[in-house]
Amino acid sequence: MTALKQFDLMDDKKTLFIFGGSQGSAAINRSVSNMVDELNDFQVLWQTGNNHYEELKHHETESVRIRPFIDDMKSAYALADLTVSRAGALTIAELTACGLPSVLIPFPSAAADHQTHNAKALEEQGAAKMLPESEMDSTNLSVLINHLLNNEHTLNTMSERSKALGKPEAVSVIVDHILERVGV
Repeated sequence: MTALKQFDLMDDKKTLFIFGGSQGSAAINRSVSNMVDELNDFQVLWQTGNNHYEELKHHETESVRIRPFIDDMKSAYALADLTVSRAGALTIAELTACGLPSVLIPFPSAAADHQTHNAKALEEQGAAKMLPESEMDSTNLSVLINHLLNNEHTLNTMSERSKALGKPEAVSVIVDHILERVGV
């Protein structure tokens, strides 16, 4: 099944993929729920988290698909022209391996503020835009998303820079190093 069919999306519109981690993000969901109607030119795939789905599912339309949880992230990433997400290490690894441009909203209570450091690193390399949660509201988020999705050159540049940061071979390198150490 193709990703478009799996999520019942169209192939002639840019796709914004929004997710706040496996549990979802109340802050991201709140801002998105207040601006999702302003994204008329785009389609949205929005993972809310299981605990937030019931209160947000009414936003689903022909161009907005809402899911409590997405098991097949590979397909969701394949559809995305832009992502909005937290900035945890695994998310960053996946986004860069896929070469996806992103709006990163670091979780402010993350240990040692590591998500802010992750987001800043990608922003400094031109692969992402960071929007601190303290500065995020539906207006700021909507303006940033619309600006990026309406600027093909910026999206392409961010994608190239994201891909350059990706380490899709990391698992193989680690396994090879371990096997070398143990003499296999």
